[in-house]
Amino acid sequence: SRPASALAALAAAVAAGAVLIGTATSWTAWPGASTSSSVVVGVRGRRHASGSALAAARRLSSDKDGQTGPRRSEGSWRGLPEIVLDVRPPAAAGAGEHWRAPGRPGAKELRILRGALAGDEVEAVRSAVQCTAFEQEAEGSTNPVRTPVVVLKSRGHWTGGFTVDLQRAVEAAVEERIIPYMREVYADSSLVASEVLLRRYMASAKAEHALHFDHHAAATCVVDLAPLPSSGLFVQPGPGADSRMFVPLDTAGDAVIHGWDVFHGVKLQSGHERMSLIVWAKPEQDATSGLTSWYRALGDSGDVDAAYRLGVEAEEESRDMTTAMRWYSLAAEEGHWMAMSRLGRLSAEQGFAWTQRAAAVGWADSQVDVGDALQQAGDHAAAWDSYRAAAAQRHPAGLHRVGVCHLRGLGVPPDQVAARDHFEASARLGWADAQFALGQSGLAGDGEAEKEAWLRAASAQGHPAAANALALSASMAGRHEEARELLSVAAHRGHRKAMLNLSMYLRQGVGGPADPASADEWAARA
Repeated sequence: SRPASALAALAAAVAAGAVLIGTATSWTAWPGASTSSSVVVGVRGRRHASGSALAAARRLSSDKDGQTGPRRSEGSWRGLPEIVLDVRPPAAAGAGEHWRAPGRPGAKELRILRGALAGDEVEAVRSAVQCTAFEQEAEGSTNPVRTPVVVLKSRGHWTGGFTVDLQRAVEAAVEERIIPYMREVYADSSLVASEVLLRRYMASAKAEHALHFDHHAAATCVVDLAPLPSSGLFVQPGPGADSRMFVPLDTAGDAVIHGWDVFHGVKLQSGHERMSLIVWAKPEQDATSGLTSWYRALGDSGDVDAAYRLGVEAEEESRDMTTAMRWYSLAAEEGHWMAMSRLGRLSAEQGFAWTQRAAAVGWADSQVDVGDALQQAGDHAAAWDSYRAAAAQRHPAGLHRVGVCHLRGLGVPPDQVAARDHFEASARLGWADAQFALGQSGLAGDGEAEKEAWLRAASAQGHPAAANALALSASMAGRHEEARELLSVAAHRGHRKAMLNLSMYLRQGVGGPADPASADEWAARA
């Protein structure tokens, strides 16, 4: 509603640096990262590029009388200060223009909405939290210590019940402010709040959440209720950790909004206990069905990010490797380093060339893969260098591999302390092999209890050897029924020793009734 002359004046002020917010503490690069990447900032409908990732311009709204500043009207978001940050993959890393500028509304943008929850709303949430029990995150989480959550809305329906006080505290903000804002940003009037939850990070137990996409949601809003500078949510637009930056959420109630195409994670400073309100939005039909129908049409139209996601779905869900390679190839040709990495693992002919190309631009997954290939070829020194490059980015597999090198003296002198440090860093990022290593190697610091905790964390993620190890421990303690259940889990995951042990249990009727026929079947499969 601001007249064109006012927009032009604001644009000029932005260009001149007269309208400036943010400092090195509010849009902070990762330690050791470059701070020269461009940031797009702007007024709705326009873009202005600043020269530094340490400064951004604020969009100021005005009412009909021309007054500026935050304003609240019937729960609306209009009038709240907004920052728009460019998180496109850098052309310098080989990202093609079709990937960098897909043409989708809100694509490759990070939006900060100041005061998405007002102070009284934040206090209402904090008050309601005192009387609300947090639950552990659902099965399937890769967190070694699952993040406590309260689910307020699921598949488009508010859960009510014991969460009703929290629901009252946030419902108006979600339905009347956040969702209308997301509908406008992403030009999709069908968006609804599919899932709403309150998440708590306890720095003593869960200080990091590895990089990921919110692929299950068309758009995400995170309202930080306990922000701390240089701590919490960060994004990584480029292939390497040198492009990571913390999101500038300065005040409790500030929100960050991003689409499914933004690569992000969480890292907490020591002592920071973070709590956030999370809203995952989808088209209404997808919210009720639990689907993600938007990817196919986008992929068919040549959208690079959607092509990558469709490749992942084909590989991991339908196990259709031919289709997966087709989608990955489309994305890889546009410089998509994640697609290159996946294609490198699947393609028998040109696979390693894609892997090397992705590793060369700094993609840690591929640095680990190159290290594995060198290790198999017997070049332990070169493998160590590749693993170390990935570990420097806090890549969980890279950290684990460096731990293995330290433990076994591969390319580096043996060092059990360094091995343990790297295993623990990897395990806390959710890497099951590192969790299993801590549970088996005797490197865990607090003895048997800690070893078992790491084994259970690995087993919960589907690590068959961890389940087998837990079964043997339960058997030695005389808990034969538990041991039999764990052996069954490990056997169904393909663990040969577990199959043989389960066969013995079934044949002898240990931990349950005898079943000679099943015993013969498991022995044959082993």
